[in-house]
Amino acid sequence: MKNLQQHFYLIVLFHLLFTGCGNYSSDEGSVDGKIKPIITSISPSEGETNVEVTTSISLQFSQGIITNSVTTNDSNTNCSGTVQISTDNFSTCTKMSSVVGNSNNNKTISVTPESSLNGETNYHTKVTTELTGDSGNNLSGQFTTSQGFTTKDITPPTVSTISPSDNESEVSVGSSVSITFSETIETSTVTTNTSDTSCSGSLMVSSDNFSSCVKMSSSPVASNSNKTFSSTPSDNYSYSTTYKMRVSTGVKDTSENSMANTYETSSGFH
Repeated sequence: MKNLQQHFYLIVLFHLLFTGCGNYSSDEGSVDGKIKPIITSISPSEGETNVEVTTSISLQFSQGIITNSVTTNDSNTNCSGTVQISTDNFSTCTKMSSVVGNSNNNKTISVTPESSLNGETNYHTKVTTELTGDSGNNLSGQFTTSQGFTTKDITPPTVSTISPSDNESEVSVGSSVSITFSETIETSTVTTNTSDTSCSGSLMVSSDNFSSCVKMSSSPVASNSNKTFSSTPSDNYSYSTTYKMRVSTGVKDTSENSMANTYETSSGFH
């Protein structure tokens, strides 16, 4: 009997040495069996580009989050709150809406900027350890995106130069016209009238204030990394006649931003 008791005690001691005492999980983010929340996904995702400037930031966690631990800076551009968005390494932060959305049993939270983000700008997201999970434990460690996300271009294209230039004289009657834009243009949006003298297309040339337009020999040809477009009239211009050029708001850049206003030469060429 004595040998049996000694054998039992040895088994218990062996078990304690290898498992330890109390509640313990092999997860390093756990304390007394209560697992700390971690971020499992983020939207916009790391390195994502062409993000809409009206986007919300959505974070998904490994467990439900206590809603009143989710805070943002909704009064200024200071970096405060448990969820922060910044363009300058968190020297300042984007002012956010005071409304925080929760879903998926509070595992997903979304925060929204008070106004549209800046275009073509890189933003980083930070979540601080003051954010608390349903387990009662805080976030396992401060989370900051390494690449962040970049918003899309929202700047409308403009006309930079034209040829012939406005008020240019003694232009050859067979000269082509060319338009150079401020940025790369979606080629399909630069069109002209090649079938008759009606004023159609986004690039037009006219001698009568656009009641009729010069018929062009072919669609505009792109060059200069799709910033410059040239077109040639199907017949020579009339002598001693002034021609004006018009570019409509149908022209769009590669981010689908339309020209803000119709461009039209004031004096024309002759």
